[in-house]
Amino acid sequence: MPAVPKKLRVLMYHSVSGNGYTDALTVDSGQLEQHFQYLRSKGYQTILLSELIAYYDDKRPLPPNPVLITFDDGFRNNYLIACPLAEKYRMKINFFLVPAFIKSGRYREEACMSEEEIRKLDPALVEIGLHSYAHASYAELIPSKVETDIEQCLKSLQAMGIPYQPCLAYPYGAYPRRKGYDQSRLFEILEEKGVRLAFRIGNRINRLPLHRPFLIQRLDIKGNEPFPLFRFSLAFGRKLIGVSRFIHAVALWKDKVIVRMLIAFGLGVSFFILLLELIQSSD
Repeated sequence: MPAVPKKLRVLMYHSVSGNGYTDALTVDSGQLEQHFQYLRSKGYQTILLSELIAYYDDKRPLPPNPVLITFDDGFRNNYLIACPLAEKYRMKINFFLVPAFIKSGRYREEACMSEEEIRKLDPALVEIGLHSYAHASYAELIPSKVETDIEQCLKSLQAMGIPYQPCLAYPYGAYPRRKGYDQSRLFEILEEKGVRLAFRIGNRINRLPLHRPFLIQRLDIKGNEPFPLFRFSLAFGRKLIGVSRFIHAVALWKDKVIVRMLIAFGLGVSFFILLLELIQSSD
Protein backbone atom coordinates (compact mmCIF):
# COMPACT_ATOMS: atom_id res chain seq x y z
CA MET A 1 0.00 0.00 0.00
CA PRO A 2 1.55 3.37 -1.02
CA ALA A 3 2.52 5.79 1.72
CA VAL A 4 0.14 8.68 2.35
CA PRO A 5 1.84 11.92 1.28
CA LYS A 6 2.40 14.41 4.09
CA LYS A 7 3.42 17.44 2.04
CA LEU A 8 2.16 19.32 -0.99
CA ARG A 9 4.41 21.57 -3.05
CA VAL A 10 2.79 24.20 -5.24
CA LEU A 11 5.08 25.92 -7.76
CA MET A 12 4.22 29.37 -9.11
CA TYR A 13 5.47 30.46 -12.53
CA HIS A 14 4.47 33.39 -14.73
CA SER A 15 6.08 34.06 -18.11
CA VAL A 16 8.36 31.75 -20.15
CA SER A 17 10.82 33.15 -22.69
CA GLY A 18 12.19 31.43 -25.76
CA ASN A 19 15.26 33.64 -26.16
CA GLY A 20 17.10 33.15 -22.87
CA TYR A 21 15.69 36.25 -21.17
CA THR A 22 15.00 35.85 -17.45
CA ASP A 23 13.83 38.01 -14.57
CA ALA A 24 11.85 37.61 -11.35
CA LEU A 25 8.67 36.77 -13.32
CA THR A 26 10.22 35.03 -16.33
CA VAL A 27 12.00 31.69 -16.70
CA ASP A 28 13.49 30.71 -20.02
CA SER A 29 12.61 27.51 -21.83
CA GLY A 30 15.89 25.85 -20.83
CA GLN A 31 15.25 26.52 -17.15
CA LEU A 32 11.69 25.20 -17.33
CA GLU A 33 12.84 22.05 -19.08
CA GLN A 34 15.55 21.57 -16.46
CA HIS A 35 12.93 21.95 -13.73
CA PHE A 36 10.66 19.40 -15.40
CA GLN A 37 13.55 16.97 -15.82
CA TYR A 38 14.51 17.34 -12.18
CA LEU A 39 10.96 16.81 -10.93
CA ARG A 40 10.64 13.66 -12.99
CA SER A 41 14.07 12.30 -12.00
CA LYS A 42 13.35 12.78 -8.28
CA GLY A 43 9.99 11.03 -8.36
CA TYR A 44 7.68 14.02 -7.95
CA GLN A 45 4.17 13.41 -9.28
CA THR A 46 2.40 16.39 -10.85
CA ILE A 47 -1.32 16.83 -10.25
CA LEU A 48 -4.19 18.88 -11.63
CA LEU A 49 -6.44 21.24 -9.70
CA SER A 50 -9.32 18.77 -10.03
CA GLU A 51 -7.23 16.10 -8.32
CA LEU A 52 -6.50 18.41 -5.41
CA ILE A 53 -10.21 19.24 -5.11
CA ALA A 54 -11.05 15.52 -5.12
CA TYR A 55 -8.48 14.98 -2.38
CA TYR A 56 -9.89 17.80 -0.24
CA ASP A 57 -13.60 17.19 -0.85
CA ASP A 58 -13.79 13.44 -1.32
CA LYS A 59 -10.63 12.18 0.40
CA ARG A 60 -9.35 10.65 -2.82
CA PRO A 61 -5.66 9.81 -2.37
CA LEU A 62 -2.94 11.91 -3.94
CA PRO A 63 0.08 10.25 -5.57
CA PRO A 64 3.38 10.08 -3.69
CA ASN A 65 5.38 13.34 -3.70
CA PRO A 66 2.56 15.44 -5.19
CA VAL A 67 3.44 18.74 -6.90
CA LEU A 68 0.96 21.25 -8.30
CA ILE A 69 2.56 23.35 -11.06
CA THR A 70 0.83 26.67 -11.70
CA PHE A 71 1.29 29.52 -14.18
CA ASP A 72 -0.32 32.90 -13.53
CA ASP A 73 -1.79 35.52 -15.89
CA GLY A 74 -2.24 33.46 -19.08
CA PHE A 75 0.73 34.61 -21.16
CA ARG A 76 0.75 33.24 -24.70
CA ASN A 77 4.25 31.88 -24.16
CA ASN A 78 2.71 29.45 -21.66
CA TYR A 79 0.74 28.01 -24.57
CA LEU A 80 3.67 28.09 -27.03
CA ILE A 81 6.50 26.94 -24.73
CA ALA A 82 5.25 25.51 -21.43
CA CYS A 83 2.57 23.28 -22.96
CA PRO A 84 4.88 21.47 -25.42
CA LEU A 85 7.38 20.87 -22.61
CA ALA A 86 4.60 19.58 -20.36
CA GLU A 87 3.53 17.20 -23.11
CA LYS A 88 7.14 16.10 -23.72
CA TYR A 89 7.66 15.19 -20.07
CA ARG A 90 4.02 14.27 -19.34
CA MET A 91 3.82 16.92 -16.65
CA LYS A 92 0.41 18.16 -15.54
CA ILE A 93 0.22 21.96 -15.34
CA ASN A 94 -2.42 24.52 -14.36
CA PHE A 95 -3.11 28.03 -15.67
CA PHE A 96 -4.69 30.74 -13.51
CA LEU A 97 -6.35 33.07 -16.02
CA VAL A 98 -7.58 36.68 -16.01
CA PRO A 99 -10.55 37.24 -18.39
CA ALA A 100 -9.64 40.91 -18.90
CA PHE A 101 -6.24 39.85 -20.24
CA ILE A 102 -7.83 37.29 -22.55
CA LYS A 103 -10.09 40.03 -23.95
CA SER A 104 -7.31 42.62 -24.36
CA GLY A 105 -4.78 40.06 -25.56
CA ARG A 106 -1.94 41.60 -23.54
CA TYR A 107 -0.52 42.12 -20.05
CA ARG A 108 2.79 43.76 -19.08
CA GLU A 109 3.50 44.36 -22.78
CA GLU A 110 3.32 40.61 -23.42
CA ALA A 111 0.78 38.71 -25.49
CA CYS A 112 -1.78 36.61 -23.66
CA MET A 113 -3.56 33.45 -24.77
CA SER A 114 -6.69 33.81 -26.87
CA GLU A 115 -10.00 32.09 -26.20
CA GLU A 116 -9.34 29.69 -29.09
CA GLU A 117 -5.90 28.72 -27.80
CA ILE A 118 -7.24 28.11 -24.31
CA ARG A 119 -10.02 25.89 -25.63
CA LYS A 120 -7.41 23.84 -27.54
CA LEU A 121 -5.52 22.91 -24.36
CA ASP A 122 -5.35 19.19 -23.59
CA PRO A 123 -7.55 18.72 -20.48
CA ALA A 124 -5.54 15.65 -19.51
CA LEU A 125 -2.45 17.85 -19.08
CA VAL A 126 -3.74 21.38 -18.43
CA GLU A 127 -6.51 22.76 -16.25
CA ILE A 128 -7.72 26.31 -15.76
CA GLY A 129 -8.22 28.18 -12.50
CA LEU A 130 -9.36 31.70 -11.59
CA HIS A 131 -7.05 34.68 -11.13
CA SER A 132 -9.69 37.42 -10.71
CA TYR A 133 -11.42 39.33 -13.51
CA ALA A 134 -8.97 42.21 -13.96
CA HIS A 135 -6.05 41.39 -11.63
CA ALA A 136 -7.01 43.82 -8.86
CA SER A 137 -5.49 43.25 -5.43
CA TYR A 138 -8.03 41.70 -3.07
CA ALA A 139 -6.15 43.27 -0.17
CA GLU A 140 -7.23 46.69 -1.45
CA LEU A 141 -10.84 45.92 -2.39
CA ILE A 142 -13.79 46.02 -0.01
CA PRO A 143 -15.67 42.69 0.21
CA SER A 144 -18.51 43.79 -2.09
CA LYS A 145 -15.97 44.68 -4.81
CA VAL A 146 -14.28 41.30 -4.40
CA GLU A 147 -17.65 39.61 -4.79
CA THR A 148 -18.34 41.55 -7.99
CA ASP A 149 -14.90 40.73 -9.36
CA ILE A 150 -15.31 37.00 -8.77
CA GLU A 151 -18.77 37.05 -10.35
CA GLN A 152 -17.36 38.81 -13.44
CA CYS A 153 -14.53 36.31 -13.65
CA LEU A 154 -16.86 33.31 -13.51
CA LYS A 155 -19.40 34.74 -15.96
CA SER A 156 -16.68 35.75 -18.43
CA LEU A 157 -15.07 32.32 -18.53
CA GLN A 158 -18.49 30.71 -18.90
CA ALA A 159 -19.38 33.07 -21.76
CA MET A 160 -16.10 32.23 -23.49
CA GLY A 161 -16.82 28.51 -23.21
CA ILE A 162 -13.65 27.93 -21.19
CA PRO A 163 -13.89 25.04 -18.69
CA TYR A 164 -12.38 25.89 -15.32
CA GLN A 165 -11.84 24.45 -11.88
CA PRO A 166 -13.30 26.33 -8.87
CA CYS A 167 -9.88 27.37 -7.59
CA LEU A 168 -8.57 30.91 -7.17
CA ALA A 169 -5.05 32.33 -7.08
CA TYR A 170 -5.12 35.72 -5.38
CA PRO A 171 -3.71 38.44 -7.67
CA TYR A 172 -0.26 39.41 -6.35
CA GLY A 173 -0.87 36.78 -3.67
CA ALA A 174 -2.76 39.52 -1.83
CA TYR A 175 -5.72 39.13 0.52
CA PRO A 176 -6.75 40.76 3.84
CA ARG A 177 -3.99 39.57 6.16
CA ARG A 178 -5.48 40.54 9.51
CA LYS A 179 -8.10 38.20 10.84
CA GLY A 180 -11.34 40.14 11.04
CA TYR A 181 -14.40 41.04 9.04
CA ASP A 182 -12.67 41.56 5.68
CA GLN A 183 -10.83 38.24 5.79
CA SER A 184 -13.74 36.22 7.12
CA ARG A 185 -16.09 37.86 4.62
CA LEU A 186 -13.66 37.06 1.79
CA PHE A 187 -13.72 33.39 2.74
CA GLU A 188 -17.51 33.47 2.97
CA ILE A 189 -17.70 34.99 -0.53
CA LEU A 190 -15.43 32.27 -1.90
CA GLU A 191 -17.69 29.60 -0.42
CA GLU A 192 -20.82 31.33 -1.71
CA LYS A 193 -19.38 31.46 -5.24
CA GLY A 194 -18.42 27.79 -5.15
CA VAL A 195 -14.66 28.28 -4.90
CA ARG A 196 -13.17 25.22 -3.26
CA LEU A 197 -9.48 26.16 -2.93
CA ALA A 198 -7.54 29.44 -2.97
CA PHE A 199 -3.82 30.09 -3.24
CA ARG A 200 -1.57 32.76 -1.78
CA ILE A 201 2.22 32.88 -2.13
CA GLY A 202 3.78 32.35 1.29
CA ASN A 203 6.76 30.38 -0.04
CA ARG A 204 6.30 27.43 2.25
CA ILE A 205 5.56 23.76 1.61
CA ASN A 206 2.01 22.82 2.63
CA ARG A 207 1.39 20.09 5.16
CA LEU A 208 -1.28 17.50 4.41
CA PRO A 209 -4.13 17.21 5.09
CA LEU A 210 -5.02 20.78 4.15
CA HIS A 211 -6.42 22.74 7.09
CA ARG A 212 -6.60 26.17 5.44
CA PRO A 213 -8.07 25.58 1.98
CA PHE A 214 -8.26 29.30 1.15
CA LEU A 215 -4.63 29.98 2.13
CA ILE A 216 -2.68 27.30 0.28
CA GLN A 217 0.92 28.44 -0.13
CA ARG A 218 2.93 28.51 -3.34
CA LEU A 219 6.68 28.61 -4.00
CA ASP A 220 7.64 31.59 -6.16
CA ILE A 221 9.91 30.27 -8.93
CA LYS A 222 12.13 33.07 -10.26
CA GLY A 223 14.07 33.01 -13.51
CA ASN A 224 16.88 35.19 -12.20
CA GLU A 225 17.95 32.66 -9.60
CA PRO A 226 20.29 29.69 -10.12
CA PHE A 227 19.15 26.09 -10.35
CA PRO A 228 20.44 25.12 -6.84
CA LEU A 229 17.92 27.57 -5.36
CA PHE A 230 15.14 25.80 -7.24
CA ARG A 231 16.21 22.50 -5.69
CA PHE A 232 16.51 24.16 -2.29
CA SER A 233 13.02 25.68 -2.58
CA LEU A 234 11.56 22.36 -3.65
CA ALA A 235 13.10 20.60 -0.65
CA PHE A 236 12.57 23.15 2.09
CA GLY A 237 10.53 26.10 0.82
CA ARG A 238 11.90 29.55 0.16
CA LYS A 239 11.71 31.01 3.66
CA LEU A 240 15.15 29.67 4.61
CA ILE A 241 16.66 31.32 1.53
CA GLY A 242 15.62 34.68 2.91
CA VAL A 243 17.86 34.25 5.97
CA SER A 244 21.09 34.13 3.98
CA ARG A 245 19.90 36.96 1.73
CA PHE A 246 19.14 39.15 4.72
CA ILE A 247 22.59 38.58 6.14
CA HIS A 248 24.16 39.37 2.78
CA ALA A 249 22.14 42.60 2.50
CA VAL A 250 23.31 43.68 5.96
CA ALA A 251 26.90 43.05 4.89
CA LEU A 252 26.52 45.40 1.95
CA TRP A 253 25.07 48.02 4.25
CA LYS A 254 27.79 47.94 6.90
CA ASP A 255 31.10 46.10 6.77
CA LYS A 256 31.82 44.66 10.20
CA VAL A 257 33.59 41.52 11.39
CA ILE A 258 30.47 40.20 13.15
CA VAL A 259 28.46 40.58 9.96
CA ARG A 260 31.08 38.66 7.97
CA MET A 261 30.92 35.93 10.61
CA LEU A 262 27.14 35.80 10.27
CA ILE A 263 27.47 35.54 6.50
CA ALA A 264 29.89 32.63 6.84
CA PHE A 265 27.56 30.94 9.30
CA GLY A 266 24.52 31.48 7.07
CA LEU A 267 26.30 30.16 4.00
CA GLY A 268 27.55 27.18 5.99
CA VAL A 269 24.04 26.33 7.17
CA SER A 270 22.67 26.74 3.63
CA PHE A 271 25.39 24.45 2.24
CA PHE A 272 24.73 21.84 4.93
CA ILE A 273 20.98 21.85 4.24
CA LEU A 274 21.57 21.59 0.50
CA LEU A 275 23.98 18.71 1.08
CA LEU A 276 21.33 16.91 3.13
CA GLU A 277 18.80 17.46 0.34
CA LEU A 278 21.19 15.99 -2.22
CA ILE A 279 21.87 12.98 0.01
CA GLN A 280 18.16 12.40 0.61
CA SER A 281 17.29 12.74 -3.08
CA SER A 282 19.94 10.17 -4.03
CA ASP A 283 18.45 7.48 -1.73
